[in-house]
Amino acid sequence: MKRLLLWTNLYPTHAAPHYGTFVKSTEQAWRQALGSENVEKVAIREKPTSKLSKIRLYTDLLVRCALSLRNKPAGTLLEVHYPVYFLPLLYLLALMKPKHFYLVLRFHGTDLAQIAGSSVFRGLFDRLKSSVDLCVAPSEHFRHEIHARLKVPLARIIKVYPDSVGELFAAPLRAYEPALDDAFIVGCVSRLEPGKNCQTLLEAFAKLDIPNKRLVLVGDGSQRAALAQLAHKLGVADITTFKGALPREQLPEVLSDFSVFVFPSLRESFGLVAVEALACGVPVIANAQLHAAQEYLQEGKNGYFYEGGVDGLVAAIETFHTLPAAERAALSAQAKSVRHRFSDQQVFTQGVNDILSQQQSE
Repeated sequence: MKRLLLWTNLYPTHAAPHYGTFVKSTEQAWRQALGSENVEKVAIREKPTSKLSKIRLYTDLLVRCALSLRNKPAGTLLEVHYPVYFLPLLYLLALMKPKHFYLVLRFHGTDLAQIAGSSVFRGLFDRLKSSVDLCVAPSEHFRHEIHARLKVPLARIIKVYPDSVGELFAAPLRAYEPALDDAFIVGCVSRLEPGKNCQTLLEAFAKLDIPNKRLVLVGDGSQRAALAQLAHKLGVADITTFKGALPREQLPEVLSDFSVFVFPSLRESFGLVAVEALACGVPVIANAQLHAAQEYLQEGKNGYFYEGGVDGLVAAIETFHTLPAAERAALSAQAKSVRHRFSDQQVFTQGVNDILSQQQSE
């Protein structure tokens, strides 16, 4: 029977129950495939709250990871999430003993940039690269980025979607339809950080020639105050709502109020929030720079891509607004089809099967 050892720096805790839920779902899929007795997890115990707590927690994590290597049978599958944090230990492992594990590195986004952008991390990765059996990418675009930036052969990189919409988004509370007061609600769920590009969304919203328009931003971050000031400057503060960060279980109800979901982010390894909006039947307008969004967004079928910054986004939203009701309904109906493609079965179970198939083929 195959054995799995899973290392992760993200995992739900009592204080942060939504922290790394996709890793927990992945673990559950492995336990279903191999049996719980054949799966061992080493995870961080709590979410860091300061630099000092992060040092303490990661030191503890790496010590426990090192101890978990003892007495494992040859051929044990070692799956590492966010590998940048484990590179020193993996490098020592590669130096100290002959090949013993089937090593799988699961990338999720920022970890690739951290490795490629640091001479230390890149040096460690290059020295242990020959020991890496498989890299897992969250999208086809990201798969090619790993190949290009880390020089890993494409044959040793597979795509596994990072998360599912699950049951939570499978049956929204109500059908997609205009708001009762005929408001046109432009919505976005995002961390309010520079790379998420919410300033462009706010500036575009201010320029929209659409009656009874509203903007709803769900999320929090370092730019919230600046964005609120910008809304005042642009004269749209009274029709812009900052809802702050919300628990995931509240998102279906919020998303179902949106007329359209705008995804202005400059870079994403996948973009689950857009898939969640589609699952609720809300068409999506996404930045054309988000190549990973091509995994789920089909131009003219369940949404649109825009180019050209603020003016391009204005044109895309206004074009959508002028669509006849029947065409908007068709976009909404097509959007819901992502529920099957990104179900737990299709994401987590299929991902485990793909990794096992790759190991078996080698």
